[in-house]
Amino acid sequence: MATTTGSPNLETDSESPFLSVPPPWECKGEMFWFVGFNLATTYPPAAAFGELEQGSSFASEQEAGKFKAGVCAVMVVRYTESPVGPYDELAWVPGKFAVPGGGPVAARTTRIYVSTKESVYNGRKNWNIPKTQAHFEFTPNPHAKKNTDFPYTRVSVSSPSDPTHPFFAADLKPSLLSALSMPFHSSYVPLRMNMAHPPLPQSLHWRDDAMVGTDRWCAMDPTMRGKAGMFWSKGGLEGGRYGDGVGWPDVKPWAAGMWLRDFSLVFDVPKVLEVGSAGSSGVSGRETETETDEGDSKKQR
Repeated sequence: MATTTGSPNLETDSESPFLSVPPPWECKGEMFWFVGFNLATTYPPAAAFGELEQGSSFASEQEAGKFKAGVCAVMVVRYTESPVGPYDELAWVPGKFAVPGGGPVAARTTRIYVSTKESVYNGRKNWNIPKTQAHFEFTPNPHAKKNTDFPYTRVSVSSPSDPTHPFFAADLKPSLLSALSMPFHSSYVPLRMNMAHPPLPQSLHWRDDAMVGTDRWCAMDPTMRGKAGMFWSKGGLEGGRYGDGVGWPDVKPWAAGMWLRDFSLVFDVPKVLEVGSAGSSGVSGRETETETDEGDSKKQR
């Protein structure tokens, strides 16, 4: 179990067993985008956050900002190219949150799994993305003969220690529009991709699990492009659920999803938000560009 370290200092690159790759990053592969709309402004349940983050300020409405709902998304990505090599990813964005103290209202990834520790380490360190490692399985579509054919019939994600019991699963099938290949760019979508993430707690065992902590808010505006088609999905767990409500929230996306081939995602250098809590006299929402220099001294959260 990941636990927050009691040390007053967060990791530094000189201590890290993992390759540190600062932004910007460009990653390529394919994405399966499950979309919904969250009307409720009730704060997301514990399962919407990683196990380490659940007991930290990252998941605190008072410290991390009120939930504003809106468009929600599950994103399954197979990166074939990235600065840390190929990896798979499952991400949950429940909607938008208000940054405390009058900061921006922005989307937030609250739970995310990836298949490699190098991705865990750099995603947390560079952009405050609360990554954890998991085991991914993709069932090939036996009828797929070319790259425009829909590639999978099922995707499941589980703990590396218990790979036969997934906490997320989706059954997939192509639609008549799967091979549509419509050019897609995130600037086309009336859903701006601006995001803001609170500081992350650090695992006591970060040298093994790569779950490093941070001490600043990060804002970013990633850009995506690709060739878009459609697919159908349903929950692949018992009762037709996508998530088990523990390792993954019991999400209910729309049945129609978007498949992005020749997918490219660019994460630039983040902006540091100088965030003051509600009622604080601190500067709130002010942005400064940052770089993840080696040996940065960080304050333990």
